[in-house]
Amino acid sequence: MSVPELLFLGTGEAFDPRLPNTSLLYRGDLSLLLDCGYSVPHALWSVTHDPDLLDAVVISHGHADHCFGLPALCVWMRERGRTRPLRVLGGTGVRDWLDRLLELGYPGACAPDRCFPIEALELVVGQTTELGAVSLSVAPSSHSLPNLAVRVQEGESVLCYSGDGAPTTATAELYRGASVLVHECCHVNEVTGGHATLDQVLRLVDEAQVDRTFLVHIASEERSTLESVLASQARGRRVSIPEPGQRVVI
Repeated sequence: MSVPELLFLGTGEAFDPRLPNTSLLYRGDLSLLLDCGYSVPHALWSVTHDPDLLDAVVISHGHADHCFGLPALCVWMRERGRTRPLRVLGGTGVRDWLDRLLELGYPGACAPDRCFPIEALELVVGQTTELGAVSLSVAPSSHSLPNLAVRVQEGESVLCYSGDGAPTTATAELYRGASVLVHECCHVNEVTGGHATLDQVLRLVDEAQVDRTFLVHIASEERSTLESVLASQARGRRVSIPEPGQRVVI
């Protein structure tokens, strides 16, 4: 694929009754799944039946709506004949929590003698991870659980994804000049709990000089209010709220 593309599999928060958990499918030199919450496998299966599609899964942090879909995803791929390795990338201790999660989900199903290789790869702040023509770099956001925002760069195309958490100086630098930024915007106004607000994201867009920004993980009870406030405050910025199934060229 000459120009990388992004597909929004889900754009919702943990308890949204309508929208699947936020998850992105990146298609370029590699196919990457960014976050895999408990509702994500079904969203993925609605657009592909190919167990070999994914080269890697990137997990921003360990909350259920960002990683609890991994057991179902892996067993589905195994049962449909996948044999090639799958890389799962995450923060500190990714190998340990991944093994525990897979075993709790389907005991024994992902054991090395029963499943394709599942390789855990730790993403380290300040280091770049190369996967083919794609480079990944990360920075910590401000969240209740350690969360790594990620920058996916392939040539001149740059996708940044916040995972969860309010912006930090480090994430602002990570996002600088991004072609596309997908940022959680859980609330309209400041609240506790380590999530971003609309005002924070709009300031970030200006500071980091991002081209296009998509707001996801909006608290379901605040969605209509946030849409109205965004319409009055966007002020020429290319900021919008995507829906599951929307495709974007990066």
